[in-house]
Amino acid sequence: MVRACAVCGLPIPEGARFCPNCGAAAGPLVETEERKMVTVLFADLVDSTGLAQRLDAERSRELLGRFFDAASDELTALRGRPEKFIGDAVMAVFGLPHVHEDDALRAVRAGLAIRERVGRLSDELRLDRPLQVRIGIETGEAAVGRSPTGQLLVTGPVVNAAARLQAAAQVDQVLVGATTQLLTATNVAYGRRRRVRAKGFDVNLEAFPVEEITARSARRTIPFVGRASEQAILGQSLGLASTTGRPVLVTIMGEAGIGKSRLADELAAGVSAAVLILRGQSRSQTDTATFSPAAAIIADLAGIGPRDGPDAIRARLHELVGRTADAGAAARTEQRLALLFGLGESRDETAFVHEVQAGFISVVEGLARDHAVLVMFEDAQSLKAPMLDLIERVATRGQSPRRALVVALARNELLEQRPAWGSSTSNSVLIRLDALSRDESVQLARHAGGGRIGELEALEIAERAGGNPYFIIETTGMLMPSGIGADGQGSRTVPPTVQAVVSARLDAMPVRLRELARRASVFRYGFDMIELAVVDPEATADELQQLEEAEVIVRDPRPGEAQQWRLRHATLKEVVYASLPKRERMRLHELVAVFLLKSGHPSVAADHLELGAFAALDLDPNDRTLAERAADALLVAGDRARRRMESRSAIDRYQRALALAGPEARWGVREARVLAGMGEAHYWLAEYPPATLALNRAVELGEAHQDAFALALALRFLGDIAINFEADVDKAERLLSRSLLAAEQLGDSWAIVRSLLFAGWVPWTRERFEEAEAIWRRALDVVDPKDHWARVRALTALSINRSEMDDFAGALQLIDEASSLAEETGDRFSVANTSVQKGRVLDDLGRAEEALPWFDRGVEVFSELGARWEMADARAARGIAKRNVGRLDEAEEDLRFAIRIAEDLGDRQLPAWTWRNLAKVAELRGDKVAAEELLQRSKDAESRGPH
Repeated sequence: MVRACAVCGLPIPEGARFCPNCGAAAGPLVETEERKMVTVLFADLVDSTGLAQRLDAERSRELLGRFFDAASDELTALRGRPEKFIGDAVMAVFGLPHVHEDDALRAVRAGLAIRERVGRLSDELRLDRPLQVRIGIETGEAAVGRSPTGQLLVTGPVVNAAARLQAAAQVDQVLVGATTQLLTATNVAYGRRRRVRAKGFDVNLEAFPVEEITARSARRTIPFVGRASEQAILGQSLGLASTTGRPVLVTIMGEAGIGKSRLADELAAGVSAAVLILRGQSRSQTDTATFSPAAAIIADLAGIGPRDGPDAIRARLHELVGRTADAGAAARTEQRLALLFGLGESRDETAFVHEVQAGFISVVEGLARDHAVLVMFEDAQSLKAPMLDLIERVATRGQSPRRALVVALARNELLEQRPAWGSSTSNSVLIRLDALSRDESVQLARHAGGGRIGELEALEIAERAGGNPYFIIETTGMLMPSGIGADGQGSRTVPPTVQAVVSARLDAMPVRLRELARRASVFRYGFDMIELAVVDPEATADELQQLEEAEVIVRDPRPGEAQQWRLRHATLKEVVYASLPKRERMRLHELVAVFLLKSGHPSVAADHLELGAFAALDLDPNDRTLAERAADALLVAGDRARRRMESRSAIDRYQRALALAGPEARWGVREARVLAGMGEAHYWLAEYPPATLALNRAVELGEAHQDAFALALALRFLGDIAINFEADVDKAERLLSRSLLAAEQLGDSWAIVRSLLFAGWVPWTRERFEEAEAIWRRALDVVDPKDHWARVRALTALSINRSEMDDFAGALQLIDEASSLAEETGDRFSVANTSVQKGRVLDDLGRAEEALPWFDRGVEVFSELGARWEMADARAARGIAKRNVGRLDEAEEDLRFAIRIAEDLGDRQLPAWTWRNLAKVAELRGDKVAAEELLQRSKDAESRGPH
């Protein structure tokens, strides 16, 4: 049947859309081909009219063109279809030509991406005001048809709803409707629900502002099972800290995968918005492996990014300290925090540990003075002693209120390493997470299966996983893509271990994603796009998104920084890394190490070179090229940690350097220096047997290879051990003379001064005070003006010597000079040292009451620093002053404490004169029997002392 034109009445050819005679439409311009569930997005440029008035017409058109291009790029990258460009707005549809189950989520991601891209566009176009957008998104059923040009078009209420949501959005806000929110709730964090009056709708529209993409893994979207009592303890602990102003330390302990992180996450998710949450996670960009968690917290608070330069870091630290510290301490706190980022250092790094701890505590104290703060640290069992000390100190009550709940997550090894963990804090709680019960495990498996795991299979999963939540979820996750029915029946074997589960999941991934995951596993902590490009230049944001959706990686949000990712779990990381061929491991670790060295992170670079060396040696034990580079790098990292008094970190790196050094028969100068540094690190930890062993071996190698550096260092500490712990002054004299000779051959004033400072104690012990004076005067004459540490030590030694020569006025003058310099440099160890000596001089002058505050200060600082011998010496001196003012009970307490610590450490100098002064306390009480007994102990100790 021939159709006639409704306008002119002439026939219209078959298939024609328009009349060939008059041009009228032959029928409806758009016919509905089908109805689909789609997601519609509207993005509108804010104040485009104002922009048009301020800009030239051509410039305004160029700006709109750039906006449309940017929006189109972000939309198409996420499979969205730009539908219309209307004035200054963009309409797009997700679900054309094919619907995907994640269309709504992709639309939300696109909205956030457009907002971020438009923000950058302001800088690119050098506009004087930022460009901003309003974005509305809704999902619903729409009629889909084609225009006369063949373009797919959508119509329906969902289009109108998205447009109304866009109009109701606040500036730079992404506002979604109820259906979109429902479809994305497990992956997107939303703000408070709003109700929007919308033209053309009988009822108000529900609207939800987007806050962030959470990319939560199954562990966050599956109901929390079996930990109600533990959650209650955490809640009560936070309440106690908040209401009393006294910090609480909660340690959550258990095996890998037992649910420690999930428990902490649930706590963080449930606290009030007024509670500040600080997360201490190790990162590669910080300047210290020991304090990486603390540096990460400071970086987050200050908004410091991984590639910020020194000026930007200082500016952000200045702003942070201005918000948290008292005006009088702000400058010093800023200097201390700068050390975490490699700023403000000098060759004298001995105060590094003490300075960093003091700076971090100052910030936390400022934040927690008026409001509750939640501070969380992961994998505490892997942290070094100074960082663990800092965690305990943060949880110790200070002079002002500190409303902080400190949560440390750890495996059971922590208590093996530190049996007294938490004992120094007044409020300490230990939560041990045991395996889930059988019923709880089955319940978790059913939840993880989302209704697609049957009862028998859930039971099998629960039994094989041993009650470990992570293993249960991983096993269930492997089974989910298998296409089983709702009854959960099917012939599959549940792997008996999580390693098999993770390996199976990895093998099921597309080849390209599997390869990208393997390359990402070489990073020790996390990575951003720039870092990932080092190991995989072809990696894209879409591929990372796919790895997120596969629950292989998770986002690691850090305010003010480029987006970071990390592998979701340590066990997952280990299994993925193990699947990487060793030759590829070697190549990738070398690439990362070179990148880290160029960006100023030598210690973490050493770690990567070491891992690369392990792979290289496995492939060819005779090829030591990479092993030599790694050993060199570990020596540099160890020396850096040793100078900063990060003794445990130093020992760890030195031991790893020796492990890569090959057979001892081939050891040379490098190994001599490694052993000398290791010996010094053991010495500062009062571990004298291993110190002596390492130092003696360093001397052997130093002499064999004529290395003056290793000899000067090793002989110096062997001399001090000989005089104080072996009580052999003659041996000490020989060793220190050789140390001084090696230092002079080296021609290094720093080494010469330190050997002189140690050498002066030989004649002093023999009561040859004039000889000691000459040695320490020489040290003072040759000290580098920048070597403040050595100058303070020389002045303090001279003051002690003057006291023994009964020149108390001269002693007071010298210690005043030393004390002023110590205060100026801010070295707390030196401040404590000079405070104790000043107290001694004042006590010698008969001004005991005036001396006591100086002793108190020294004792307090040494206690905070964990300097046990120095604290024993300070308390012994304070005990004598208290005896002189008649406070006999307090005097006895101090003196007995000093004896106990000295004997624990194996010291042979301190006990003799401390017993003698304790005998005088007994004598003042009129107890002659006790006095004689104590005096005899003094004589016995003296017989074992230096001679």
